[in-house]
Amino acid sequence: MPITPFLTLLKEGKLHAAIKTNALYKPFYTLSYLAALKQCGAMDQLASGPTLFEDIAAIYAGSAKTREALESWLQMGCSLKLLALTDQGYALAGLARKLSKPENDATLALLQEVSSLHYRLITETPEKIRKGELWQLDDQDGSLTARSSRALEPFVLEAIKRYLPRSQPGALLEIGCGSGIYIRHAVQHNPLLTAVGLELQEDVAQVAREHMKDWGLSDHVRIEAGDIRTFAASPDFDVVTLHNNIYYFTVEERVRILARIREFLKPAGTLLLTTCCQGGNPGIEALNLWGASNAHGGRLPEKAEMIDQLKQAGYSDVDTLRLIPGDSFYAFSARP
Repeated sequence: MPITPFLTLLKEGKLHAAIKTNALYKPFYTLSYLAALKQCGAMDQLASGPTLFEDIAAIYAGSAKTREALESWLQMGCSLKLLALTDQGYALAGLARKLSKPENDATLALLQEVSSLHYRLITETPEKIRKGELWQLDDQDGSLTARSSRALEPFVLEAIKRYLPRSQPGALLEIGCGSGIYIRHAVQHNPLLTAVGLELQEDVAQVAREHMKDWGLSDHVRIEAGDIRTFAASPDFDVVTLHNNIYYFTVEERVRILARIREFLKPAGTLLLTTCCQGGNPGIEALNLWGASNAHGGRLPEKAEMIDQLKQAGYSDVDTLRLIPGDSFYAFSARP
């Protein structure tokens, strides 16, 4: 192998940057390819086992040229070790095979969100804000976000176990219920609970309703589409929860929103709020960017700021719990 070109790059001060940059390409291609495998349906098709090229081409390629393109696309998957070409056809391999399993769907959804929304946030936000534009809720895939948010599920479950009563009758209101998974955990934790899930986006609310039916919880749980700002308030609930969504409210309105939530709580009720805070990993920084640059929300709170806003809103006995060791994901529990 000739070494002269490398010596020239080193002499010109280009080698270090080239090596560092080159190391970024494969992770980027891998992430993009995994997201595309799921999005186009190929991951689901191949999850059942090896598939012949002709069977794949019957779905994706209708001409000689598109068959060539499909073969090149599959070849790239093999090069990234996400696909393997066997005697029986193409098969999922490595990380793609692991992510195709139902138990890893939240991780897969988060990867899809990184490759789509997060990528666009990073690349398009400067031009958007230069034009005076902000992101809209419709720019976010609500069903994908509902799936990806489950990556935090084990940690939120710990907060539920710690702060929600275990065996006494009660009523729960969850604001921004998403897929409804945290309502399910709450009812499993305390089977005597009844619950209302409030979700801003109707398509996501419908997903939650279907989940409640599938989980056999329709008799205990009602899902409503609506906005907490205008939803009819009455002090009927023992617990109100907000999981991973305080950043859908602007910083300026959070005290007012938290005070409004008090109107739903019984005098001895509990507010349980979980959220990422400032100073977290790159994924949390992307979430902070989304909150700060969309028309309907705001940046992530600081931990001390969140405590202060709860107190300004009239809550007392504020307790905090770091849910992920070494990272900035917290639970806040407070009483009216």
